Amino acid sequence: MDYELPLLPATFLKREKRFSVLAALTDGREVWCHCPNPGRLTSCLDRPGIPLFLSSLPANPKNPTGYRYRTEQSEPLPGIRVGINPNRGNRLALEALLAPDTGLCPDWTHVGSEVPLGERSRIDHLFRDGEGRKVFVEVKSVTYREGEAGLFPDAVSARAIRHLEELGHLPDTADRALLLFVVMRADCRYVAPADGVDPAYRRALEEARNRGVEVRAALFEAKSDGMAFSKELPVRF
Repeated sequence: MDYELPLLPATFLKREKRFSVLAALTDGREVWCHCPNPGRLTSCLDRPGIPLFLSSLPANPKNPTGYRYRTEQSEPLPGIRVGINPNRGNRLALEALLAPDTGLCPDWTHVGSEVPLGERSRIDHLFRDGEGRKVFVEVKSVTYREGEAGLFPDAVSARAIRHLEELGHLPDTADRALLLFVVMRADCRYVAPADGVDPAYRRALEEARNRGVEVRAALFEAKSDGMAFSKELPVRF
C-alpha cells in the first residue's frame, strides 16, 4: 500500500480526547491533527518527543474540527516506524490476501467489503475459498508491543469481543471465519492477546477458536512511502 502523498515529518507533543494530537512541524508551527486510532497507542505514541509522520487533509467545509493533518506513523524506536492509522488495516489485509506472492490464501476470491454480519456489525471482507465456501474476514490492527510480542487490544474493547462472538457463530453454518491481525510494525515475532489490558478478550478469543474461527496474523513494515507485507506471524494463546 502506497500513500497518496508524501508524509510530513513532525514531533509528537501531546494527545487530548483520544482523537486530537498536537504536533510540531519542522518549521516550528504547532498544529492539531486528527488521530483516527481510539486506542491508548501504548509503545508507539505514549510520550512527548516521538517522531511523527502526518498525511495532509484537504480543506473541507463539512469538517467542523478544521483538521488539516492526520497521524499516519510514529517512530518510537530509532528505525522502527509504526503505522498508527487503523483505517489502513483493512486495505493492507485485502491487498495481502489478494496478492498471490504472499501465500496467505492462493485460491480465494474476493466477494465484497463491509458486509453486514449479525444485527449490529459489518464484517471487513468476504471471500470464497477454492471449495466455494464463504470466508468472513475480520481485521484487527496491532500497534502495541511488549518484548517480541505484538499485543491486542491496547485498551478494553467490548466491540472487539462482540465481533469475536459473532464470528464464532459462522462455522455452525458451514461457512468459514477468519480473524486476521494486521501487525503494523516490523519488530514483532508473534501476536498474542493483551492479558494485562483486557483478560476478557483472551477468553473470547479462545472461545472463538474452539468454535472453529481461524486466527492468523500478517506482519507489515511501515516505510516512508507506504506499508508493505513482510510475512505471516504465529499467534500464541
